[in-house]
Amino acid sequence: MSEPFDPLAVENVGVTLAVELLERPVHRMPLGRPFPGAGVYALYYHGEASAYAPLVMRDKGASRYPIYIGSAVRENAKQGFTAKPTTQAKIHARLRNHQRSIIGGGLDPTLFSYRYLVLNDAYITLAESVLIAVFRPVWNGMGFGSNGVGGPRMNGDASLWDALHAGRAGRPAAGEARRAEAAAHIANSVARIGADYDDPRTGQMAARVMRFIDGRTPADRGPSEQA
Repeated sequence: MSEPFDPLAVENVGVTLAVELLERPVHRMPLGRPFPGAGVYALYYHGEASAYAPLVMRDKGASRYPIYIGSAVRENAKQGFTAKPTTQAKIHARLRNHQRSIIGGGLDPTLFSYRYLVLNDAYITLAESVLIAVFRPVWNGMGFGSNGVGGPRMNGDASLWDALHAGRAGRPAAGEARRAEAAAHIANSVARIGADYDDPRTGQMAARVMRFIDGRTPADRGPSEQA
C-alpha cells in the first residue's frame, strides 16, 4: 500500500525549492544594478580552466550544474522571524563579494553566470542545504565563500580555493600538495553528482531534481544578459 503524499514533508518542500531556483532566469556576470531580496543563489562556470573541465563538459553551457551554491539572509535575521521581505540587496551583495573573489583569484567574471531565488527567512537554510546536498558544488567546502580569517588560514594554510586561485589579498600561498588536494576535491565532487548518496531521502530528492533537469529543453537553459 502506498504512503499518502505529504506536501509539507521536508524532502518535498526541499525539491520544490530546488526546482523553483532552477526555473529562475540565468544572468551573466559582471553584475548589473542591485536588486532587493534575501534567499539562495547558484553560480555557474563556463570557462576553459583545466581544473573544471569535467564540470563544464557535464554542464555543456546549460547552467544546470552549479559550481557554487550560497545564501544571503536579511538584516537582523537572528533576532526573530518576520514575514516581511527585506528591501535590502542581500543576494546582490553576496554575489558582488563573490565577483571580487573571482577577479582577485585571476578568473574572468564574464565566464560566470548566476540565478537566484528570493525567499522568506524560514526557507533559506533548507533550500541551501538541499541544493548543496543534491549538486555537491565543487566550490562549496573549498573556502570560496569565506569572508574572514578562519579554518586553514588560522594555521597559515591556504584554503583549497586559494590553492588553485592565488591572488586574493591576505591569503597564504599554497604548496603543490595543497593544490593536488584541491584538484582531487573537484574531481571527486563532479564524479559524485547525482549518485552515491548516503542518506536515502537525499538520494530521492536528487533523483527528482535530476529528472527535472533532464526534462528541460535546450531553449530553457542558456544564460541571458541581465537587464
